[in-house]
Amino acid sequence: MKRSTFDTLLSFLLGFAWALLVLGSWLVFNITAIFGFSIALLATILFVFLILCAVLMLEGLNLYKDRVENQRRQTELLQRIAELLEKEA
Repeated sequence: MKRSTFDTLLSFLLGFAWALLVLGSWLVFNITAIFGFSIALLATILFVFLILCAVLMLEGLNLYKDRVENQRRQTELLQRIAELLEKEA
């Protein structure tokens, strides 16, 4: 099945967001560790929360795209059925 440019871009952004979550949380923790463990932990939790929000937004966009494609296919099928019923009548 041929994938559109939008699908490819969306998959790339999702992979990038997950990689940023893993590597970025480690980096944020190490950078803020000089201020103390509790501040480093709080900064890391905040960073993880923000990146997970981005991941959820991208996943929601992916689900919305799939729903629109399914509705388009259903509409085409219903139009063909309606045309066949009109021809028989």
